[in-house]
Amino acid sequence: MINERSISVVIPTYQRHEEVIRAIRSALSQTLHPLEVIVVNDGPDAEKARLIGELSEPSVRFLEAPRRKNASATRNFGIRQAKGNWIALLDDDDIWLPKKLAAQFEALDKSGKAEAVIAGVEAVFSNEKFLSKRPRKIMPDGTPVDQILFGGAGGLHTSTLMAPARVFGEFPLDETLERHEDWDWLMRATTVVPLVVSRAVICERHLKPGEGLSRPGGFANTQSWYEKRKTLMTPKGRARFVAGILSRKAAYDGRLAAVPWIFRELWHLKPTGLKTFLLALRPWIVPSSVRRFVRLTLAR
Repeated sequence: MINERSISVVIPTYQRHEEVIRAIRSALSQTLHPLEVIVVNDGPDAEKARLIGELSEPSVRFLEAPRRKNASATRNFGIRQAKGNWIALLDDDDIWLPKKLAAQFEALDKSGKAEAVIAGVEAVFSNEKFLSKRPRKIMPDGTPVDQILFGGAGGLHTSTLMAPARVFGEFPLDETLERHEDWDWLMRATTVVPLVVSRAVICERHLKPGEGLSRPGGFANTQSWYEKRKTLMTPKGRARFVAGILSRKAAYDGRLAAVPWIFRELWHLKPTGLKTFLLALRPWIVPSSVRRFVRLTLAR
């Protein structure tokens, strides 16, 4: 019998073997036990099927989706098979802390909301040393989602996202996107349910040497996404996105011709303030390699 808060965990995976077993174990170790853990491989993988079978866990289901080279398609495939009335996403190289699910429902209960998209804080490690938390600060309830994502606190990580299954049914992840499918889903899903962010650290992300929190560059792709979704953003959120994300990507790509567009966009979003214009200038003055070196040095 499915109870009121039955949870299906969906783990999309490709190639990673040791990491996905670690992720599965972290889902199984929850103090609030999920109904099922659905592991969806992007294409066939006999070795992974064997390793998961050796866990001998009846609640773990291994599915082989048609090969798509697309994480959104793999997630959507698993979500469609889910039996729970809540869906919790977990990437195959991340780790949930044991009270992850319980902490999120505690945050939901404190919010007074019957249902919501529930996120939380992840701890980020580089070379097994603590680097930072994301988000670095929890904004007040009711803060627009775009300001949480793009307001300088570091955003929200996919492996902390949980929502009612009906929300994923109404808003499947966009399989046409090469990037930003998590932002895109959050922007659309929170048009029908609020966002609640647990203050607890509920997830760990371990970066490999040379790996960052996001892929650098890709200005043209990100600008195209922005034009598609900017009507869902507040003026303040748009300004932070243009100054803090698009300008950084343009600088990384060496797209000097994008600078006039960036500053015209910010000008039309007045009043953004001098601070926003200075934010847009920063990546052109201080290269991303220097900023990354400073962050990693401080983490040592």
